[in-house]
Amino acid sequence: MEATTPKEETTNDAPVLERRRVRHGISLEIIGESVLLLLVGSFFVYLFVESLDWPLGSALMPRIAVAIGAPFWAWRVAVMFFQAKESSGQIMDIGFRSGDDPEGELGRFVRICCFILGLYFAIWLLGFHIAMPAGILLYVRVYDKMSWIGSILLALVFLGLLIGVYDKLLNATWHDPPLLQWIAAFFPQSE
Repeated sequence: MEATTPKEETTNDAPVLERRRVRHGISLEIIGESVLLLLVGSFFVYLFVESLDWPLGSALMPRIAVAIGAPFWAWRVAVMFFQAKESSGQIMDIGFRSGDDPEGELGRFVRICCFILGLYFAIWLLGFHIAMPAGILLYVRVYDKMSWIGSILLALVFLGLLIGVYDKLLNATWHDPPLLQWIAAFFPQSE
């Protein structure tokens, strides 16, 4: 079945999933979800393999994330595999279908990707203790329209959880953020 044109889509009463098939009968939604699942599965493997060489306190977080996430990932792969030919339209998280406002959906997808990439960059540059609470504060303030007080309290609760569980309870080791290294190089402490 060939992909239909936008004009055909408006006049055709077939389900959206059936209209958006590529040459070999696989829908664009299945292709998009397959790519997403491949990336997530690869990330799980990377997390687990890298954590094998880490001290136990640092390795617990990625191992717990893999232990919790991998069964859900495997279940979703199985569901997608068995329902690949059906037109259920059920998709993970953000979906790959075009709705009434494709430009708005594209903008939302770009914002999500930019936020995640920005958060990863901030974690690398500033460290977890600054970037994660700031990321949560920014997210709930901008996207959820939470009040400043509520946003700050939520970020502080997350910082307390980060310090209490990972620093004090698990004695996790963290990377040295480059920004703090650069600041220390410019302002050496006297002994």
